[in-house]
Amino acid sequence: MPRARALRDAPGLAPSPARTRPLAQDPPRAVDSLGDSRVFNALGSRARLQILSSLASGEKTIAELAKELQAHRITVRYHVNQLLNQGLVEETRGPSSGHAGRPPIRYRPVQHARVEGFPPRKYEFLGKIALETLRETLGDRRCTDRLREKGAQNGRAMMTRVAEAHEVRKWTPEAFQRLVLEGAFREQGASVQVLSRTPRDIVYRASGCPFLELAESMPDLVCEGLDSGFHLGMDEVLGSETERLTCMAHGAPYCEYRMTWPAKRRRRITTRLREATKAPAAAPA
Repeated sequence: MPRARALRDAPGLAPSPARTRPLAQDPPRAVDSLGDSRVFNALGSRARLQILSSLASGEKTIAELAKELQAHRITVRYHVNQLLNQGLVEETRGPSSGHAGRPPIRYRPVQHARVEGFPPRKYEFLGKIALETLRETLGDRRCTDRLREKGAQNGRAMMTRVAEAHEVRKWTPEAFQRLVLEGAFREQGASVQVLSRTPRDIVYRASGCPFLELAESMPDLVCEGLDSGFHLGMDEVLGSETERLTCMAHGAPYCEYRMTWPAKRRRRITTRLREATKAPAAAPA
C-alpha cells in the first residue's frame, strides 16, 4: 500500500508526512433525503474524531492541534481540510498577536453540524418539559385543543406549499401519494408504505415516529393533539377525511392511516386500533 494511502486511511494521526500527496477534491455527488454519505465518511476516521473532540474545548490553530495530538502539521492539516470540506468545522481568525502579518487561522466545530447525532441532542427532554409546562398552565383539555390547533396550522401550511409548488388544482389519492407520501414526507425523513389506493381512498403506514417517546408518555397531547391536528389541517386543503387505524404510541409497530375523498367533514380524527397482525391490504397496481 502506498505511503500516502496508508496515511489517509490510518485509524489515528500519523506523525510522518514525508510522502503526503496534495489533497484531491471528491467529485460532486447528488444528495438524497438521507444526506450526503461523504459526511459520514469524514467521521469514519479516528484522527478526525480526535480533532473534533479537541476543537470542542476551544478554537485552535493547526500548530496547536499538532502539538496537542503529537502529530505532524501536514497530517493534521489534511484531516482538518476533510472536515472543512464537509462543513463540520469552520475557519476563524483570532485577535492580532501584535506581530507583523495577519492573525493565524483558527478552527472550531460548526455549531449546527450536518450529521445527525453529533453532538448528541436531547430534544425529547426539552419537549417533555415544554409539554408539561403547557399542560400545567392551560389544563389537560385546553392544552390538547391548543396543540391540535397548532398541528392543523402546520398541516395546512405544508399542503399549501406543496400545492403551490406543483400547481395542484385538485387533490386525488394518486397526487397525494406521489407529491406528499413519496415527496414531502420522504424529504423530511419519514418512512411511508402505501398499502392500497383507489380513486376514492388511500391506506398508508408510517414507521419510525419522530415523537415516539413523548407520544408514549403523553398520547393525549402528541397523538390526539398535534398529530390529529396535523392531519385535520391536511384534510382541509386536500378535501379528504383521515382515520387513524393503528398508533405506535398505543403499542402498534407502526401508525396506519386511511384517507377518503370526498370528506364527510368530521370534526376530529378518529382512532380505531386494530390488531397489528392483521394482514395488510394489497399494494396498489
